[in-house]
Amino acid sequence: MSSEKYVPALRFKWLTSLYDFIVRITMPEKKIKTRLVETAGISAGQKILDFGCGTGTLTIMAKQASPDANITGIDIDVEILNKATQKASEKKIDILLIEYDGKKLPFQSNHFNRVISCLVFHHLNTETKKKILAELHRTIISNGELYIADFGRSKSWVQRKLFNIIRVLDGFKPTEANAKGILPDFIQEAGFIYVSIIERFKTIFGEVQLLKATKQ
Repeated sequence: MSSEKYVPALRFKWLTSLYDFIVRITMPEKKIKTRLVETAGISAGQKILDFGCGTGTLTIMAKQASPDANITGIDIDVEILNKATQKASEKKIDILLIEYDGKKLPFQSNHFNRVISCLVFHHLNTETKKKILAELHRTIISNGELYIADFGRSKSWVQRKLFNIIRVLDGFKPTEANAKGILPDFIQEAGFIYVSIIERFKTIFGEVQLLKATKQ
């Protein structure tokens, strides 16, 4: 993935302005992101990265949950970052929002206590998933934690079939690892330990799984 070849949040850039509305009416967004933030257990003084922050909803929620934490959001899409900046300004929320090129993360090694991410990884092809996970592993401190909420292989036949809607929209190749349920394997291959699915959410587009992992 490069800055020239990324998939916009809703596949087509003309839908970017409608992102928050569409996600809100089609997904249990607040429930998923609330549980992600609660489970991450963000504390005062911690450095937190929201990878693929989009319009900043999760980034802002993390800051509201722990006002004295240092929250950074990063995304490849400058247009959607502008929406995040506007939302943070309207809410008077002090977060750092960064655009990057989709390659090496612009942070020192062993920098963040936590990395959180919601509904991002199913957009990335397999090679990019692995590269990003390796980069996230590099930037997290020892004993730091990674929390990812994204689509995974459900035990429910219905949920698996519903995920095909997303696969048609975002492409069968990028979503293959999610459909096969091997994203946790990629996380472990990147060097994380104690990789586990800690919660599952049924949606009209398939099952979203909340994953947790630790850097040794």
